[in-house]
Amino acid sequence: MAREIMEFDVAIVGAGPAGLAASIQLRQLATWRGHDVTVWVVEKGSEVGAHVLSGAVIDPVAMDELLPDWKDNGVLLDTPVTKDRFLFLTETK
Repeated sequence: MAREIMEFDVAIVGAGPAGLAASIQLRQLATWRGHDVTVWVVEKGSEVGAHVLSGAVIDPVAMDELLPDWKDNGVLLDTPVTKDRFLFLTETK
């Protein structure tokens, strides 16, 4: 059986926040240093974000550092956080 072969410099498993941030940062660093790096991100879900929990709180400072123009590129983060609530699991409750 013949199989297709694709070669990459880096493989990142998981297209969640950490995997995507790692792939973006890696490409940025390579570009700044004048290197061409191929990055492959593999995700088990049907699409990027398929396993992300709703209601996630995203710190916009991290987004600003990683992608300075993210707000101008139509990223869908339309609901501002209005309150936080923390629950603790104890022996009785």
